[in-house]
Amino acid sequence: MANLRRTGGLGKDTQRAQTRAEQLTAIAPDWNCPWPLGWQRHHRVLADLVDTEAGGVLPGIEPGVLCDGDDLGRWISRQPATGNS
Repeated sequence: MANLRRTGGLGKDTQRAQTRAEQLTAIAPDWNCPWPLGWQRHHRVLADLVDTEAGGVLPGIEPGVLCDGDDLGRWISRQPATGNS
């Protein structure tokens, strides 16, 4: 997918590239999301940690908690508050 997101990744023919983009969007609307790869990686790891039995609550993760070398707590603390709790 990363290769498809690159400039020209869907092909040089603009008509075919547009058709491919539409097909991918029909399958997965967020296939070409605007968020950087690092953001996506952190989000995916944390989404896997959400306790669905507790109503979708993420356990408390403080800065310094690492997963595969990524500081999840630091990442969380740097995200803007949405007001959704």
